[in-house]
Amino acid sequence: MKGWYFIIDAEKCENCHNCFLACKDEHVNNDWTPITKPMAKKGRSWIEIKGRERGQYPFIDVCYLPVPCMHCDNAPCIRVAKNGAVYKRKDGIVIIDPSLSKEQKELVEACPYNAITWNEELKIPQKCTFCAHLLDEGWKTTRCVQACPTGALSIYYAEEAEIKEKAQTEGLQNYKANLNSKPRVFYKNLHLFTKNFLGGSLFTIRGGIEECLEADA
Repeated sequence: MKGWYFIIDAEKCENCHNCFLACKDEHVNNDWTPITKPMAKKGRSWIEIKGRERGQYPFIDVCYLPVPCMHCDNAPCIRVAKNGAVYKRKDGIVIIDPSLSKEQKELVEACPYNAITWNEELKIPQKCTFCAHLLDEGWKTTRCVQACPTGALSIYYAEEAEIKEKAQTEGLQNYKANLNSKPRVFYKNLHLFTKNFLGGSLFTIRGGIEECLEADA
């Protein structure tokens, strides 16, 4: 059965926060019941931009990693939720029911990706909905993807086999894959955020003077 998947290229993210702002614009003061209630005006957005600086001057590499809800096929939040307050749709999107989840603050801690926020005013847990209300109206994209100027974010409606093949051919990976939550968010160039790197320069001594070697030396 076809479902929705996120593909995020860590190399293309420039920390512009357009996705963050687009998410806020779509959900603050807007009630999309039964998908979700309005997002809290203050506090975290439903997509977090993590940053990592690798190396030290003058050999520095900086990477940014957008982290939305992973819409896991083996979602811990679904297991923890009471009364079926969290459910997965046939298209793979995980939804927190805004009525059934009231006062279930434990759902915030249930997510190993820190993707669930707490709306203190409404007393409900909330997270990225994959803009399900827009997709249900025929949209082909989410607001965060629409707002991304570099093409770092993209979504696909595909069979699981298609995504697995794409992941293999393009080197896509899941963030924190060891959790076995089976995320529907795949990353390209994830190593830029998760791996260390070595950087340096070569020099030689000529006539008692140190000289840096050129790239083609």
